Amino acid sequence: MTGTRRSKPRYAELGDLLQAAIEKGDHPVGTLLPTELELCERFNVSRHTARAALAQLISAGLVQRRPGAGTRVIAQNAAMRYEQQIDTVDLLMQYGNTARLKVLEAERLIADQAMAQYLDIAEGKDYLRLHCLRLEEHTHAPGAVVEVLIPIRTGVPTERFLDIASTARTLARFLEPGRLSRVEQVFDATAFDAGDAKLLDIRKHEPALRVQRRYRDAQGRLLLITISLHPPGRFAYSMVLSRNPR
Repeated sequence: MTGTRRSKPRYAELGDLLQAAIEKGDHPVGTLLPTELELCERFNVSRHTARAALAQLISAGLVQRRPGAGTRVIAQNAAMRYEQQIDTVDLLMQYGNTARLKVLEAERLIADQAMAQYLDIAEGKDYLRLHCLRLEEHTHAPGAVVEVLIPIRTGVPTERFLDIASTARTLARFLEPGRLSRVEQVFDATAFDAGDAKLLDIRKHEPALRVQRRYRDAQGRLLLITISLHPPGRFAYSMVLSRNPR
């Protein structure tokens, strides 16, 4: 963690350093890692850098975080890791060249405890929620329901996001690939509620593929989260994985 030029974002360096310490046994399974504040003081990093480093350990399956209970080590070694390079981030966008985003609603809300933890912000802080439909470009048929959650921080064009006529364009500019360092993806299964099912012209409680993506900048700060729900037969995701040796 020196002042020399870095090949990785600082949060990734810190995450790798903590992972190496866990694998070495400096933080045995069952023990708690230093708090975010302690990491900030020890390594001279910001709060969101420390938080993003811990998120990297969570993604590796090494630690588990619980509100009020700290960050506990649950494994000494990470599972085999695969990485998808950030230069393919355009393929991850919910509103790229093969689809269009139709914004149905844009609102400013106050984060409760659960939402604050989800968005890496303090309870009571404001955030934006966008409710959208992903439309196929040629047929304009709805392919997915998309929810976008954006912490309101300095530099976030809040008013343009809230103007539905310009929201999609603002979102595309805000997530310009050059400012991104990491996209964290989670795929799981859920079911559609009545409202979203009606938008997609399917039955309520129809099964859904849920894709959650967390977009981070070069400092590890969370820019936004997208949560898309895809009905059967309307979405396929294909990628090639290569092993990334440490």
